[in-house]
Amino acid sequence: MIKMLFLKIAGIEINLTILISFFSGILMGMLIIALLYLFSVIKGLKQPFKHHDVQEEDIDEEEIKWLIKDAQNQFNNKTERELEGYGTMLLRINKDLARDIATKFYPKSKYPFLELTIDEGLALIGYIEKRVDELFEAKFLKMFRGLTIRRIVELKDTKDVIENTKLGKTAKKYNKVTSAIFATLNAVNPVYWFKKVVVNNVMNMVMVKIGLVIIGITGEETYKIYSKKVFNEERSIDSNLEDIYQEINQNIVEGLNEEK
Repeated sequence: MIKMLFLKIAGIEINLTILISFFSGILMGMLIIALLYLFSVIKGLKQPFKHHDVQEEDIDEEEIKWLIKDAQNQFNNKTERELEGYGTMLLRINKDLARDIATKFYPKSKYPFLELTIDEGLALIGYIEKRVDELFEAKFLKMFRGLTIRRIVELKDTKDVIENTKLGKTAKKYNKVTSAIFATLNAVNPVYWFKKVVVNNVMNMVMVKIGLVIIGITGEETYKIYSKKVFNEERSIDSNLEDIYQEINQNIVEGLNEEK
């Protein structure tokens, strides 16, 4: 026989045995829920990466390389780039390239670009982000890390607009004279040296090549995700991005030497 415990407070009698049983039941229930949640998390971690089978598997890597090269050639067109704008054109070309690659693997799909699972979509974003981050870890490109992509694009587009105006073209004629006058005054000014590297012709070459690299990264990583090769073996295609990296460093070094 269970002995009941009672507590009397302000004339109110409380059954402690029932109260203890009540709270014990709540704690037990919370413990069971926590264990079930932990079990579901562990089970979810053990599940394989979900990906969607492609419609066309036999895609020649040379076709993908050609698509990437064609996209880079489009971006290299200075006239078209100045008309459309650096940022707008880069975004459009990357979207077109990703869609063209997706179409290779899903030729029958009405929306080939959407033929990815959520896992695959997140993986694609993560791979591209990681590669672009590695790009800006380069010694000469770290100066750009403190700037937002919007700010970099605005600097490039604004410079192009100003230089194409009559005032900008006229100012170019007197640039050599004025630069000689102010060279001595600005020799010890770090902001001046940063501006000479970022806002002159060297920046134009570097920014174009950064765009070419981003197009190459987008193409390579999109190919890896849509081909599903990344889930079977770590494999990539060679779209000559290393050559562009070397050209970026060379352009900056040469630009700095010319300014001395």
